[in-house]
Amino acid sequence: MVQEEVAMTTSLVSLKNVSKNYETLTGEIIEAIKNVSFELYQGEVLGLVGPSGCGKSTILKMISGVETPSTGTIDQRKEEGENFIVGFIFQDSSLMRWRSVYDNIKLPLEVMGKKNVEKIAELIKTVNLTGFERAYPIELSGGMQRRVAIARALVHEPSVLLMDEPFTGVDEITKEVLQTELNFVIRKLNVTAVLVTHDIEEAVFLADRVLVISDRPGTILQEVSVPLPKMREPVIRSEKKYLDCCVAIRERLNLLHPLRTRET
Repeated sequence: MVQEEVAMTTSLVSLKNVSKNYETLTGEIIEAIKNVSFELYQGEVLGLVGPSGCGKSTILKMISGVETPSTGTIDQRKEEGENFIVGFIFQDSSLMRWRSVYDNIKLPLEVMGKKNVEKIAELIKTVNLTGFERAYPIELSGGMQRRVAIARALVHEPSVLLMDEPFTGVDEITKEVLQTELNFVIRKLNVTAVLVTHDIEEAVFLADRVLVISDRPGTILQEVSVPLPKMREPVIRSEKKYLDCCVAIRERLNLLHPLRTRET
């Protein structure tokens, strides 16, 4: 299997010494992340892995512009006259139950006033939902609802796709199928993406690089490069390069010998 190199030449998003603090109702200052710096390159998938509460989702919110850094800067590259557009896949499908598959996918286009509805049919075919265009969320399985969410996040051709635990609550068999399908879609469309997940195997299967984040306040402990082809079949999960990346991440998070770590 020939390794495909990630063309990391054009930085789409740049974080420089970014920190984010929150003030609680009692006036306590909580450091969510501290001095985080990294580049997100055009056409790559970047994974963020770390313990709960380490600020991974906060990083996504700041890239999207929902949150602003307390210190540091976030620079977004955009073409002249173009806006920096974000697509978001949430922890649940967040579909509108009164809208059909077609109309749920169409929603971003309506919000942005875009007319390119031909993209909807293309994505419905790409995510294997042909024949379900007029179905409602209650008529779909959990996996099919996630496919709708993926298509909706991509229909307006975002500058970057942000994925926050996209397959939470999905059974393991369905999740592996969805991961394979998601990889196919984002590679076929050359999507630039950031994936937040607690699932180390998911991060390695989908990402070109994985940033290992510490416990709060979140800092980058290590960058793990994933030397695998962009298009990935399930069989790749048994390959040594894949397994080595998983081990490297677990080792950096002290997950290989947690009891020994506590004793020391």
